[in-house]
Order: sequence, then C-alpha cells, then structure tokens
Amino acid sequence: MSVGMSQPGDHVEVVVPDRARPNVQYAPSTANYDIFNAEVAKVTAPHGVRVCDLGGGSNPALSVRRIVRQELDYVIVDIDGAQLAKAPPEYSTLEGDILERGTVERLIEQGGPFDLVFSRWAAEHMRDGRTFHENVYALLRPGGAAVHLFPTLFAVPFTINWLLSDRLSRLLLFTMTERASKFPAHYSWCRGPTHKQLARLESVGFEVDRYVGFFGHGFFQRLPPAQAAYRRLADALVRHPVPLLGSFAVVVLKRPES
Repeated sequence: MSVGMSQPGDHVEVVVPDRARPNVQYAPSTANYDIFNAEVAKVTAPHGVRVCDLGGGSNPALSVRRIVRQELDYVIVDIDGAQLAKAPPEYSTLEGDILERGTVERLIEQGGPFDLVFSRWAAEHMRDGRTFHENVYALLRPGGAAVHLFPTLFAVPFTINWLLSDRLSRLLLFTMTERASKFPAHYSWCRGPTHKQLARLESVGFEVDRYVGFFGHGFFQRLPPAQAAYRRLADALVRHPVPLLGSFAVVVLKRPES
C-alpha cells in the first residue's frame, strides 16, 4: 500500500541531518525517489558492476539502455512469474523467493556475488525482515551495498493497512487512491531510523551507511482539507523528527570488506 510516493525526477528537497547520528537524515516524502535513485547511481557509477533488482517484476528500476551503456550484469528477481513475464525480453530474470536460501544459491551460482542489491516497494511485502536482510547480505560481495526504498510503520495509511483484513484494506486503498492492484504487506523490519531499527540491521552484519526517514504521503489527496493538515504536520516533523512516525525510508547498507 505504497501511496503518496514521489515520482522519478521530482525535485530533491533539502534533507535535515540528525545531530546525534551522522548517518541518519530526514526529508519530505517528495524526495524519496530522487534520493533512492542517487544512491543507486552512486554504486553503479563504475562500469561492469553486478546488480540485483529485487521485486522489479514487470517494472525494472534501470533501463536497458543504461544497463548496456554501463555494462551492468543486471538480474531481476521476483517471486511472481507472471510479473516477470511482462518485463522486456532484454532483461535477465530469475523467478524465486528471496526468503528462500535456495534462491540465493541459484543467483550466486549463475554469476557470483553482487556489488549492489536493491529494492523499491518490496521490503514491506517480506514476511520475515531478518531473513530478507540476511539473504541480501549473503548475496553481496565484501564491500558491496544494499539500497532499499520502502514504506514504514507507523504512518497512518500503512498502520491501517497492517491492521485491517486484506479485503477491507483493498477496499480502502482503491477508494482513497488511484491504485488498481495490491500485494500483501507485512512491514517486517520496515521502520523509520529508530535506534532499534539500526541495531537490527547491524545485528545481521551490515554497516548502516545512510538512513533517510521521510514524512508525508498522499493518502488523503481526495480529501483536500485532511491532506493540507497532514502536509503541515509532515513539514513540522521534518524539522522536529520523530523517527517512529515516518512514512517512507531509504536505507543504504554496506557489507564490510572483511
């Protein structure tokens, strides 16, 4: 139920640093896509890197032209074969559940570990956040990076989605937004940059290079007064952040060199 997300190319607004934690920042939700794309571009800047797009399905994050230009070894992994079948034929794909160790082994056997593993709007659909991050860690070479963009609890729309039955959450989503499809969401380990969340990721073995928590969403866009009030609240939260009340996050994780 990822609503109110920015679109690629939206203006990146100024981020606000967390004074106590140099790797943590905050920003309005309109910046989420651009910050995510900038982090992916940073890791893929060298030519010839190996990249895994988790949950890319029919909508890969990087274009074929860019993959060819940068000579990327680019693989899309998705649990849904029907979605993968919709991807352009030029892409290399693998159908599998990233929570299964066998999927990790198949990917490593095909071409070795990855320089970059990333996901957009996929982490929230994982049943087990720890297993997800452990398997991403296993896919990376030493020094490799993982970049994830996902919605976070306890923003109002995602908390409602988490608490309601699938039937009711579908009805609400399709009524309040222009979305026409929905996948089950679990929000395991999908939180803003709280101390507990960073500790969880570090317990897997990752170094948390950057964690950006975003405030705001467009869930109330069909109710202009409510949307305006929420926007004012979101703007205030960027300046005076409460990490647990964020709506989206971008996290950049590094597997140590040794």
